[in-house]
Amino acid sequence: MRALSATGGERKQLSILFADISNSTWLIQNADPEDAMRRIQPAINAMRRGVERYDGIVNKVQGDGVMALFGAPVPREDHAVRACGAALALQAALAELGDRDLRIRVGVHSGEVILQAVVNSLYHTYDVSGSTAHVAARMEQMAEPGEILITGATAAAARNYVEATPLGLRVVRGVTEPMEVFRLERLHHAPASVIFRSQTALTPLIGRSAQIDLLEAELASAAAGEPRAVGVVGEAGSGKSRLCFEFAERCRDRGYRVFEARVTAHGHATPYQPVVELARDFLGIKPGMLASEAQERVESVMSAYGVDDETLALLLGFLGLVDPDQPTAQTDPAMRKKRLVELVRLFVRSGPQLQPALILLEDLHWIDAASEEFIDVIADAITGTKTMLLLNFRHGYSAPWMQRSHYRQINLSSLADTESEGLLRLLLGSDSSLALVSRNIAHRAQGNPFFLEELVRCLVDRGDLEGERGNYRLAGGIEAIPLPPTIRALLAARIDHLDEPARRVLQYAAVIGREAPRDILEALTGLSSPELDDALDRLRRSELLRELALDPGVHAFSHPLVQETCYGVLLRERRRGIHGDVARIMKQHFTDRKEERASLLAYHLEEAGQPMEAAQAHIRAALWIGTHDSSQALRSWRKVHQLLEGQPLSESIGYLRLTCCIQVLTFGWREGISAEEARRWFEEARQLALVSGNARAHAWIHAAYGRNLAVSGSADDYVARTREALALTSGQDRSGEAMLTAVLSQATRLSGRLDEALQAIIDATDRADAISEFDRQLFNFDVARWLTAMRGQVLVQLGRFDEARPWLDRMLQTEADSNDITLHLVNVAFVDMAWALEDKALADLHAARAMAMATETGSPYILVNALACLGLAHLVGGRFAQAVESLDKALSVARVRKAGLESEARILADLANAHRLNNELEAALLVAAEAIEVATARTARVAECLARLVRTDVQRQAGRVELALSDLARARSLMQETGAKLYAPLMDEVAARFDEGPTSARDAVNGQGR
Repeated sequence: MRALSATGGERKQLSILFADISNSTWLIQNADPEDAMRRIQPAINAMRRGVERYDGIVNKVQGDGVMALFGAPVPREDHAVRACGAALALQAALAELGDRDLRIRVGVHSGEVILQAVVNSLYHTYDVSGSTAHVAARMEQMAEPGEILITGATAAAARNYVEATPLGLRVVRGVTEPMEVFRLERLHHAPASVIFRSQTALTPLIGRSAQIDLLEAELASAAAGEPRAVGVVGEAGSGKSRLCFEFAERCRDRGYRVFEARVTAHGHATPYQPVVELARDFLGIKPGMLASEAQERVESVMSAYGVDDETLALLLGFLGLVDPDQPTAQTDPAMRKKRLVELVRLFVRSGPQLQPALILLEDLHWIDAASEEFIDVIADAITGTKTMLLLNFRHGYSAPWMQRSHYRQINLSSLADTESEGLLRLLLGSDSSLALVSRNIAHRAQGNPFFLEELVRCLVDRGDLEGERGNYRLAGGIEAIPLPPTIRALLAARIDHLDEPARRVLQYAAVIGREAPRDILEALTGLSSPELDDALDRLRRSELLRELALDPGVHAFSHPLVQETCYGVLLRERRRGIHGDVARIMKQHFTDRKEERASLLAYHLEEAGQPMEAAQAHIRAALWIGTHDSSQALRSWRKVHQLLEGQPLSESIGYLRLTCCIQVLTFGWREGISAEEARRWFEEARQLALVSGNARAHAWIHAAYGRNLAVSGSADDYVARTREALALTSGQDRSGEAMLTAVLSQATRLSGRLDEALQAIIDATDRADAISEFDRQLFNFDVARWLTAMRGQVLVQLGRFDEARPWLDRMLQTEADSNDITLHLVNVAFVDMAWALEDKALADLHAARAMAMATETGSPYILVNALACLGLAHLVGGRFAQAVESLDKALSVARVRKAGLESEARILADLANAHRLNNELEAALLVAAEAIEVATARTARVAECLARLVRTDVQRQAGRVELALSDLARARSLMQETGAKLYAPLMDEVAARFDEGPTSARDAVNGQGR
């Protein structure tokens, strides 16, 4: 109550019950008000007792009915089950009043609400906002007298504990879409085995083979006359019940006796519920058995034990098998309990001892104190038998029997990443459309099997997936996977049990992020240092937060979904205010490494509703991270643009938007934006530059857009755009001219004008000192190093290896950031050189370095080139099949990620060569043709030269001499045009193979058709 008053309310997942006397108007219309009250009030009191029995609260009494809440303010993860239990208890309580004219109807719905505390000097109550209360009230109004209607949401949340008859879709007044409605029939306390067997498709048990082996070992001890009590311990959802079920099924398959009972969270509403369940199982009383049949069964079994009539009557009463109208003998409570304890001990120690037996008791963390005493008796009673006692419970539960010498404990940890992936494959399948979704689910579930399955179930129920279990595909785009109500209820119950200071710390930590520094928490919460330490200690003991070993004072959430649940409780206004406070305190505390922390600051500013400050912080983050992570930089610049779009256009806003467009185009070619998207950014930037009269930006836009054209269009277009940009800056901007000359060197290299490229590199290097710091930031990497790497690369392509080596070695000898994108160009150049020189060691060394850099940076652009290097290294090493595999993968990554596509023609040409050398001539011919087609479209002349040389040899081997000669002539022409002497050895090799042919062939090789 205090927490709700302080925060102004919170989002809660709960169940709401409405109940009223269906014919109250008729009952009291002619009655004196006092008489009417005397008749109605007992019914209201009975309703109140039924609600309270299941830990609900009566929020409102409305004349002849009540409104009750379950799950708040008292947190209960099984709030839907409790609401259903209370609904049934209300009906039973009204029947016990003996007034046949009093009939009630009940409606229940589960969902999210805004819960606020209403407090004054006389009373306190709760105000519930949202559609959940409206729907619950509609369910009650739609119910017939004596009927309980629940919604599909309630039925789903309580699915393992209730029996309900589906009534189909019903139109509910005030709700747009028809809703699924059920008539509640009864609660059932089925053991876990019944629930698991009732599921149509039970997922195979994954990642628990070691625990099964441990259980088998303990069972073997029991079989040898050394009984064991074994506790299986784990967090909620870790698979305790499933592990125990699988083990129990193994025992049943061997013909061993298995007795089981399960404690329910609402079990205290039925005293001794797990003990009664276990006794019924011992006695062979099956669910649904008639009371008379069950009574006969008990009498038959107990007669074999020779119990007296008084003890038999006591047992029948304990099991609820006596006629309520028949008088029963009054027994002293202490004596009654003593006899029941002896009966339980008798059950455990009776029966044949030829084979081991298993007693399974589940969810002991919910057990009531009275029932717990019986568990202690059972743990002692198994001594001297061949019985194994198997119990499961959550962390934090303890009991005296755990100190017994024959007790063993098995702890369940989270599933390993590979095990989570295996479970997701079984649930979802392996369709490529699900790759990102699967990664998201695995990350959020963090190895918790229940969380994994519930997140998948949520997508299936929402209709996001098409197909069937184990063979799904994505039906459309998914913006976000919501947190299922089942998980949210479970985690919210853990959080809501905390005291107010600990809850406050946890909520502030959830706003800060996955990791919360202590000094930020202290400034935010307003708690004194000792109070904060005490709260953090409680949160660590509750396993909600953990202190980072390598960063003392910084606390992280033990599970991502704990943070999601905690964050989701907060109302938007309160959340926004906390984000603003976090941003303010971060500015004060994080005086060092500001650029590194700018992205985090930007996030808090944006969530606090301060878009301009957030945009400025994102810009700082993007400029800092651009040299390290082009993918993150691209996301940051897009975010800046998104924030600015909502602002009125002004000179400063226009300039920032123009900068965004340029930066997105600059990073886009590395990360693979589409041609259509590149065009949109270019057009917006061009218009903004023209409106503002910014000729310098106008020039740079053309160059940046040209670089994107080289990925999906023509390298010649890139050259043309860059020359156009140079013309716009000629003689007006020394820094801009130097920058664009550097860009021109890349454009001409991609188009195959290698001599021009080399000259542009030399010119740009000579002018590099003129490049301003602002322009260097636009490039997002060291321009001088880039030019050095490109000089080595172009010299290699020109076949001038001795000249290339010093430039490439200089790159390796100077210190640089390991994420420097220019470094991988050195590896590419060295692998090309190794290919021409047939140097296996050199090729393998630099291919490995390129792959390591691709892994470290996560850049798809570098990955494409690294895989291409690896394929070429395999060619040099004579590993032709592996070369095909690596080059195929490079091609796939380039096409899927739309990154490095300017290398597509070259990769295809190398792939065709790999097929040729692997004697796969048909494949070589097809791929070479595709390489030539792509190279021609992209004006990638160097790659076309290689592809034609490969096709020349394949055509020759197929006896198509004229076609081979035509390709050879074109290859020779391209080599002269580009100067790509890198391929001269291959040219000589291919040409030499015509020496055995006719004179006309030799003439063609010797110069005809140049």
